[in-house]
Amino acid sequence: MGIAVLLAAVVFAVYAGVLRTLDSQSRWRAAAYPSAAALDVLSLDLAGAVMPWGITNAPFVLAPSPDGTDGIKLHFFSTAPISGVPQSRTQALDGALFQPDVLAYAIREMNYVLSASNAAGTNGLIRVWQDFRLGSATGVVSNCDTWESVHAIRLEVYDGKVWTNTWGGGTNALLPQAARVMLIVGDESASRSVSRRTSEVLIPAGQRIAPPKSRK
Repeated sequence: MGIAVLLAAVVFAVYAGVLRTLDSQSRWRAAAYPSAAALDVLSLDLAGAVMPWGITNAPFVLAPSPDGTDGIKLHFFSTAPISGVPQSRTQALDGALFQPDVLAYAIREMNYVLSASNAAGTNGLIRVWQDFRLGSATGVVSNCDTWESVHAIRLEVYDGKVWTNTWGGGTNALLPQAARVMLIVGDESASRSVSRRTSEVLIPAGQRIAPPKSRK
């Protein structure tokens, strides 16, 4: 029993360390390479997609924007490391003692949008998130990021058989198994100034484990 608990703690420690490393890298690239940072952040959010207990609506919704083919509406929940929390000492938060550990993470409700007006260069790709849990240890419960250089986005998700650009409700009531993203940066009317950044992302929480086959 003790060995199993130790192994579980090691696994969670590695997972939390990876999340923090990716989060730090994304923040660094955000300052130097805005469009690359947008792809990194979206990929990280998708990789951390989860289905929180107690929700009544679809945990992952992807739909084309109603006002343009270059836009999307994306809503889901994602895990994120709690930044700025000392890992070496107990800290008082909201009048209570908080003991930082390797399980320090938050669940965020994510919304991405890029409408037809954004595709024309008005606003760009917009990411809005808010904490799904109350009493965030970071003291930040919501935020908004905008990447003005992104003029269009193509996003497809995988259900285990086919790729699709819509998800949520009906037969797609769970999480997709993977996603692939293409961000189009620059003015498509001037092909020389257009660049495309792509990524494919595995969504671990969306993987299905098939039941064992019964023996006859």
